[in-house]
Amino acid sequence: MAVTSETGGTLPTNLKAGATLKLGAKATYTDGTNGMVTTQATFTSLDKTIATVSGSTLTLIKAGTAKVTATVNKVTSATASITVAAAA
Repeated sequence: MAVTSETGGTLPTNLKAGATLKLGAKATYTDGTNGMVTTQATFTSLDKTIATVSGSTLTLIKAGTAKVTATVNKVTSATASITVAAAA
């Protein structure tokens, strides 16, 4: 499973503090097919001082590296990282 953009694409790697981003979760099944599992996923920010998650919306708070995971049925994705720059 992977954390993606809301549409299943790649997450941006750099954003500014104050930005919000809709997250998605994509599962890869044993037969090699992929499917979006966003509605079943629980997203978690690993450092809530840099970014918070409400539902599937990630809010970037301050400069640093936001790290996010998605969990579905006790399976947790690899950590996705977004570099957060200070707001202009």
